[in-house]
Amino acid sequence: MKIKNFVRIVDGRLRTEPPVDAFASIQFELSRLMSGDLFIDTQASRQTLHAAIDKGAYAVLSTLSYVDEDTECAWIEVDSIETTLVRLLRYLINEKHLRLFLFSPIQASLFEYLHTPKQLKRLKGDLLFIARTILQAKEEDAFYMSDDGLAFKIAPDILHVQTALSPFVPVNAKGIFLSSFHYRERYLHEQKLPAHYVEECLSLLSFCDEHSLAYAVEQLTFCEHFYPQFVTPSLAKKEFGMSDRALIFEPDVSLVPKHLAYLAHCVDPSTTVLCLPEISDFTLPTDMFRTLRFKTYAKLKETLACMRFSYALISGDKESFEPFYTTAMTRQPTLF
Repeated sequence: MKIKNFVRIVDGRLRTEPPVDAFASIQFELSRLMSGDLFIDTQASRQTLHAAIDKGAYAVLSTLSYVDEDTECAWIEVDSIETTLVRLLRYLINEKHLRLFLFSPIQASLFEYLHTPKQLKRLKGDLLFIARTILQAKEEDAFYMSDDGLAFKIAPDILHVQTALSPFVPVNAKGIFLSSFHYRERYLHEQKLPAHYVEECLSLLSFCDEHSLAYAVEQLTFCEHFYPQFVTPSLAKKEFGMSDRALIFEPDVSLVPKHLAYLAHCVDPSTTVLCLPEISDFTLPTDMFRTLRFKTYAKLKETLACMRFSYALISGDKESFEPFYTTAMTRQPTLF
């Protein structure tokens, strides 16, 4: 790409007049940088910039000002790396004719299990990670994401997939984690899907059919949202449905009110405890549920092991809690 064109795209300021007028590719990591590349300094490190120049970078971009550095390297100054990446992504999405779809967080997680083979790739992570992904994308690749704030920054024309259907589809729930429902000519029996997810799931299936995207609903399993893990009173793992209590994990705190409303409708609120990190500023919208604030997962485990409950809705991801389950005893202890 021509250096002057790039400067115009990101609205930067070229502080040198190098003998070269173009660069080969864009790199964010010094270890990947090759002679002839452009290096984007995301850490505001002059030492790293000098190392990039020594490795043969034709251009560097940074929020740091040019101070008598190498005049043969194009030094591009910007006010904000975040704004620069947003402008670059808008250009790349348009230039590569990429297709982007916006799902709800629940739909995005369900789609990972439903969609096979993978015709759409998930954009997940921070702005820098997404920038790396888009840079490597091929012409007319298709992506989906669930961060609506970031989505509308980088792709104002992103297609928003609906999350509600009309008319309403009857749902037969078995407990709070399994549902049976119809989709077109099919009856989907006891799917691993809580009833308050069914409408979003059906909207997703309709989207797949509309865009000729293959899916296998028979393989549907619990996604990361409202993920149940049945446990013993001492918090040893049990198979699904083989205990009278369960931990329910929700990594996205914005979905907690939706889950609380669902639980309030399905079970006695006195049997449920909401577990929130101490650092969370989430405010409970109702006093129907007991609330437990925890500092660490180890402390949470200790507290829950001493409490009576049927369901513990935990604001956090299931992987982080994994080391804290009690190890189940596999044989009776003896004196010898």
